Amino acid sequence: MRRAIDVKRTARRISQAAFLSLFLVLLVKTDYGGSDELAYPVKVFLDADLLVLATSLLSAHKVPAALFLALVFVPVTLLFGRAFCGWLCPFGTLHHAASYAGKPASPERGAKTAGSRWKYLVLLFFAGAALLGLQAAGILDPISFLIRSLSLSILPAVNAGLRAFLEWGYALPSRPVSDVFDGAYTFLQAHFLPFHLSRYGQAFLFFLLFLGALALNRHRTRFFCRFVCPLGALLALLSRAGLLRLSMNDRCTRCMKCRDACAGGANPHLGGSWSPSECVTCFNCTAACPEDALSWKFSIARGTADRVDVRRRSMLAALSFGAGSALVLKATPTSAVPVPSLVRPPGSAREDEFLSRCVRCGECMKVCITGGLQPTLLEAGVEGIWTPVLVSKIGYCEYNCTLCGQVCPTFAIRPLSTEEKRKTVIGLAFVDPSRCIPFAQGTPCIVCEEHCPTPKKAIVFRSLPGKGGVPVRVPVVETELCIGCGICEYKCPVTDLAGIRVTSVGESRNPDNRLLTPVPYAATVLVPKRAAGKKI
Repeated sequence: MRRAIDVKRTARRISQAAFLSLFLVLLVKTDYGGSDELAYPVKVFLDADLLVLATSLLSAHKVPAALFLALVFVPVTLLFGRAFCGWLCPFGTLHHAASYAGKPASPERGAKTAGSRWKYLVLLFFAGAALLGLQAAGILDPISFLIRSLSLSILPAVNAGLRAFLEWGYALPSRPVSDVFDGAYTFLQAHFLPFHLSRYGQAFLFFLLFLGALALNRHRTRFFCRFVCPLGALLALLSRAGLLRLSMNDRCTRCMKCRDACAGGANPHLGGSWSPSECVTCFNCTAACPEDALSWKFSIARGTADRVDVRRRSMLAALSFGAGSALVLKATPTSAVPVPSLVRPPGSAREDEFLSRCVRCGECMKVCITGGLQPTLLEAGVEGIWTPVLVSKIGYCEYNCTLCGQVCPTFAIRPLSTEEKRKTVIGLAFVDPSRCIPFAQGTPCIVCEEHCPTPKKAIVFRSLPGKGGVPVRVPVVETELCIGCGICEYKCPVTDLAGIRVTSVGESRNPDNRLLTPVPYAATVLVPKRAAGKKI
């Protein structure tokens, strides 16, 4: 009996290690590898996320077919309880490890506390927001949280450190040692290091949030899973009717070892008061019991003492607060007036629909070849926090790249063919004559035109009198040809604030964000209003 119980716990540990490893491998492989198609996107974990499926249905009223993979975990949860949390969730595995590593047993471990109700209120808040068209669940969804933290903070730091170390070793005077480092770099470049070393705004914030979530496990075992996780709350509601149930016989001596070993605060020591909604099916309790007083068996739940200790008034308040928050945010200027700096990736839905779909997972930012996709803070308003925006000064939108649409799990960014991508307008470039070198300095410069990727150049030149009356050719943007890729801004030799910059006007996704009247070519030059329409 003891050996069989130990096998269950060992199987759980193997499963946790296997799925965490799979998650990390897929995350690393979510990168450009020389092909236009991604073979191993980590979004498969988001496709299996029941919270993403449920909130996307509420907010967008339709979801990609791939997300219905998550429905597999409805019968799994009805059979085995919160097995997803205890056996499969990679973030749950990290919380489990942080909870037990070097920490002695304590009475709080297996005891259900009043704080367990908070995750239900978090779930209801996100459900209320989704009902009004705001997909905010990704902020605390465990899979989105982990992908965002690793992609935008941890992995870039690891990659930068590895590159610096390998470059240091390659520069050593000893030829044999240098060759070893060169071989290591070649291997890591092929299998681990990204195509482009990206840097992300708010990386330190994501790092602090990630470490903070893990550090809380030292205060309470699996703190995030027990008190915060909205996915855990959704699975907890289903697991109350689970068929795999814990029972206690009369051999119990009240030693409390099961309580001290419990990972989820499920009250295994109270027999009839065992809480299936908090149990993560870790089998620690039965493995720790010296008397074989606990056992697992399949049976139909005939009433349960497992109560969700949330008052109806609190539930309605959380739901209403979420809906009210979404409604208030829809009344802000960013929801009505296009934001010039908010250049979304190609294939993005119109802004209101985009915010009803995007789960802030960060996959599109990680896979961006140039690192130009960055997480917003308040550029898109509070409702758009951590959604992707193209910052052309950091990186441009590669003309032939369609990777961001391939990794988006909810079609907030629609998959595009290469031909569609090349015709999709995400913004429009404007020349700033106060900073453009030919305008301001009277010195020839052709960098923006040289790098423009459109078959017929979207940047052309017109002659103006220069210094000493010598004509100088100045760049002008052809509005009907520019797609807003931002390579002109990225390559501009004015390195701080470029002489040519991209704004969101003219984007294909929003027919209301257009130049209001037909204008001559001079309108794409940032000049005073009185000069617009006059010959340059």
